[in-house]
Amino acid sequence: MDLGPQHLRMIDAIASARSISKAAIQLDLTQPAVSTMLRRVESHLGTQLFVRTPGGVTLTPVGAEVATRARAILAGLDDLDLVLAPPRERPDSPVLRIGLQACPLTGRVAGRLGSVLPFARVLLRVDPGCGTLTALLDSGALDLALYLEPELPPAASRAVRQVLIECEPVYIGVAADGPLAARAELELAELAGHEWVDDPSDSGPWPAYFRQRCAEAGFTPRVTYWCGNWEMAAALVAAGRALGCFFPVDQPREGVVLKPVRGTPLAQRVVLASDHAHLAAARRLRAELGRAYLELVAASPGYARWWDQHPLAHPALPPVGTCRKAG
Repeated sequence: MDLGPQHLRMIDAIASARSISKAAIQLDLTQPAVSTMLRRVESHLGTQLFVRTPGGVTLTPVGAEVATRARAILAGLDDLDLVLAPPRERPDSPVLRIGLQACPLTGRVAGRLGSVLPFARVLLRVDPGCGTLTALLDSGALDLALYLEPELPPAASRAVRQVLIECEPVYIGVAADGPLAARAELELAELAGHEWVDDPSDSGPWPAYFRQRCAEAGFTPRVTYWCGNWEMAAALVAAGRALGCFFPVDQPREGVVLKPVRGTPLAQRVVLASDHAHLAAARRLRAELGRAYLELVAASPGYARWWDQHPLAHPALPPVGTCRKAG
């Protein structure tokens, strides 16, 4: 058998309700029908997805992974149905499909989308890198996208780009009790002998850019740890096991100190892109992004000093010193 949307919706319903009988009600099916469908899916996959308990069902580790992937696939299918639906079948309020790259700015602004864009129903996705977001924007599957791109010539795109920050330096996370923690700034070349932690799920140009900059500094980074969970990555850095690349506006993490690199050899642009039909929404969102980013800068004293000393890095945004005086 092939898994289809009906199987994925069944898995999602059981995982959400933690009960086969409640899932059956949601799916408008009988409990025996759902139980039979589940047995067939588990037989097809060759593994158990749920454990039956007196209080309902719980996910097995494999089941949790399958349920997560099922939800992601269903979200994509629902979005496709919405895009392709005839105009008379679409919701009265316009739908705005926004993609955000995971970063401190994303966390700061995500909760404000409803107030910034009250005219639309927002569909939001967050990705670890910019590769998928830019592809979806070019394909028409996204209307707006906020992402970070290394300081390389931008790839050709049909989207309208608005650069929020021209040069955001990348800081290096080091162990707070290690010898590098006492340094005011680091030289990239001196980090040749260290091990690094990197994110394997980053689909954008950052991994290649990082290695290119290290090669220009005379070494190939030894990426010993591959970790998509940045809490775990920070724990590895705090333990002195590896160095990692961090945003300059990252929140303080126990045991980790963020250090600038002399000459800013690692940097990225913060970009908001949209199609031509959503320029007005993009302008409204850009204004809020600017305010949110200045809040992050003001809360990071070391970066705030760099920010005020490098106005060309952010010609669209003022120094934080100016903001304080205005306040």
